[in-house]
Amino acid sequence: MKTKKRFVDIVSPILRYSDDIDDTSFVSFNDVLSFMNNKEYRYNEKIFELRLLDTTLNDCILGIIETTQDSDIPPIKNKATKEFSSVRINPETEGLAYANIFIYDSLRNIFIFEINKNGCFLNQFIEFIYSQWNTNEERIPFDLKFNTVLRANEYQRMLNMDYYKRITVDLYNPSELIDCFNNATDSLANNLLKTQIQAGQQNNADTLRLEHIAMGKRINPMGLSRSLVKGVIDAVKVSIAENGHRQNIQKIEVLGYSVDIDNGKSTSKVIDLLADTFNEFFKIPDVQIQANIQLEDRKRGIETLYAKVLPEIRTIIGR
Repeated sequence: MKTKKRFVDIVSPILRYSDDIDDTSFVSFNDVLSFMNNKEYRYNEKIFELRLLDTTLNDCILGIIETTQDSDIPPIKNKATKEFSSVRINPETEGLAYANIFIYDSLRNIFIFEINKNGCFLNQFIEFIYSQWNTNEERIPFDLKFNTVLRANEYQRMLNMDYYKRITVDLYNPSELIDCFNNATDSLANNLLKTQIQAGQQNNADTLRLEHIAMGKRINPMGLSRSLVKGVIDAVKVSIAENGHRQNIQKIEVLGYSVDIDNGKSTSKVIDLLADTFNEFFKIPDVQIQANIQLEDRKRGIETLYAKVLPEIRTIIGR
């Protein structure tokens, strides 16, 4: 049977509280997920509903976010006549259904979340949680962030460079990335990426490249700006990757120089920032006309994926 890939984000949830909050009032992400079970939330044209599912995996919570889209529904096009017609549903009682399956490993604080551009993004999931948690004044508010789990230490190696010669960022399908920077225009790096993405979209480009190059230490002894190089990389990570569009990032590379500790000489290195993160997926049957959200296929797929990456996660986390 033909299958399709379902890519995932592998992140670590971090809950932060105000300094004046007693740590006895802190809750775990386990507690948050348990609280969110069977909760619903409207986000623009979508309705999110979270359900926890049974699993035999040790120290893990398995769940799914079901998304119902009941507005901004695209039309049907007749292949022969080229005519359009509306989808015959009653938006008062029906909608298009999408899903994000997830696993939370509470022992290692690892959250594996299915990427679905029609479903719920991680930043939307945070808003979903806030909308439910903060409705009761007795619950202590917190800030939630999902930190990307790094596979290697390429980011730190990049920060340790003392001269930046080139940064290259390749992004696929800029039209999908336009909304990533709607509320992220407070820095030069964010504005730079936003402008390039808008230009790519207006030019009907499939891929855009942002590349800055210094001609070398003799001509340009300062090299590229350290703050802007780091800012661009952080903006790609926060505004694009963590907004559910990691698959649109085709390349993030930095060429620079670092001092070799053994011989004291400056050596040229290329840092591949994509090698820093997991790029994992599971497969489910590719059904042309779906009658359900393929829950069992998704459950089986993400549990198998978890078993596959667990040995590496144990190495990274240390347990």
